[in-house]
Amino acid sequence: MIIVSQDKMEIINLDRVTEISVSGNCICVTDRIEQEAGYIVAEYKTEERAKEVLKEIIQTNTNFEYYKCADESERNELNPFMKTKYQYFDTYEMPED
Repeated sequence: MIIVSQDKMEIINLDRVTEISVSGNCICVTDRIEQEAGYIVAEYKTEERAKEVLKEIIQTNTNFEYYKCADESERNELNPFMKTKYQYFDTYEMPED
């Protein structure tokens, strides 16, 4: 799965990510290359909103990982849901505030 930053200027491959965290009202990502410090991929008005977005990322990735492991019949059942909920269900776009 990939994450598109809030400003739409970066694409983050979750296979390379070691940490996604809330820091105040921001969401930060640390990957295997930028190891010493995470970098901000989104900023919100409140810490509570940042935490909500982090939960959305977790849910989206969980759904995507389940879909990847599903057999063909399970995928056929999931397709309408996945395509309705997510335009591209292997991508999470950081929402605006």
